[in-house]
Amino acid sequence: MTRFLSLPASIPARELAELVRRPRALAVKMLFPLAVAVPLLHSSAPGFYAAMAVTMLLATMAPLGAGAVLSRERSAGLLLRYRLLPAPPGRVGMERVLAGAGVDLLQVVPVLALVMVGRPGAAAWWPALWLGAAATLVAGNLLGALASTVTRSPGEVMLVVLLPVLPALYLAGVFTPFTDPVMGTVTRLLPFTYLHQALLGALGGATTMAPGPAAVGAGLYLSAVLLLARPVGRRLLEAS
Repeated sequence: MTRFLSLPASIPARELAELVRRPRALAVKMLFPLAVAVPLLHSSAPGFYAAMAVTMLLATMAPLGAGAVLSRERSAGLLLRYRLLPAPPGRVGMERVLAGAGVDLLQVVPVLALVMVGRPGAAAWWPALWLGAAATLVAGNLLGALASTVTRSPGEVMLVVLLPVLPALYLAGVFTPFTDPVMGTVTRLLPFTYLHQALLGALGGATTMAPGPAAVGAGLYLSAVLLLARPVGRRLLEAS
């Protein structure tokens, strides 16, 4: 009897199938965030350090991973084959970028769940936590996609990604909270701010905004980066 292979029906399905069919890579992806977060979440260190570490984890893993993977896909000709699909390049590229963000979100679900379980009394911060995480991961994948169009070298892509990410983390108050009103306004223009504030609140640290405004701000940033997904996706494929 002949057995026919069923091909993924969409790009997100393909990404998920690629992840599942490699158990070792799947295990590494799921355990890496936990290896960074668990020692801090279950230590006597102040919540500020745990919030800083988890914010940095999400802010760097998404663009670094997306940039490296997409640059390899470009070199292998996969992105060029995506252009042959009977769909607008912008939509195809958007699906590819958002598929990567979806995989990253699955990767950090255990960490966010541990944050929630650790302090169930901080439930007011949970909407901002999830919205901020989603906004950070989508923004990171968009940045990684843009960086992959600059160079085909995965190493150079990582350097291009870190150049804007590290200053953005500083301006978001992740390393040092700002008390100056001008800098306080600047921090609200960065998606990392809302994730960091939500983590601080969920972990019992001192925050500079309430749960409601943090959730609204994170939701607005998520909407903004989702609107950018299509033009960035078009640029991703057109650069191939």
